[in-house]
Amino acid sequence: MKTGKTGDFGENKAIIYLQKEHYQIIERNFRKKWGEIDIVAKDKKTKEIVFIEVKTRQLNYSNSLSPEEALTSKKVHRLKQAFLSYLNQYNLEDKPWRFDFIAIEIDNFSHKPDIRHYKDIFLEF
Repeated sequence: MKTGKTGDFGENKAIIYLQKEHYQIIERNFRKKWGEIDIVAKDKKTKEIVFIEVKTRQLNYSNSLSPEEALTSKKVHRLKQAFLSYLNQYNLEDKPWRFDFIAIEIDNFSHKPDIRHYKDIFLEF
């Protein structure tokens, strides 16, 4: 799979996973010049707005970082700007929100995804 296809495949798998976990998908690929939010959702259990970054990698690809390694502090800083812009644009500054990260690794042979969901990781950066 090429990089763009891998990313789209991963985001689609993440959407399916999130819907099974009781998230309402609000928006995909919210873009601003300083960053993009892959998925904006609402956690139906906690009522939080959830900004979700998805990183997808193929297994057995020797030059690839793990999805977790690809989430750098520089990337998180740009995402934070995008989150704040989203909250401001939709007048949601007073609503509870969090930042989640979904790491997906795809087996090259079966194309089966391994999905790891890290919740509320913003405080780690």
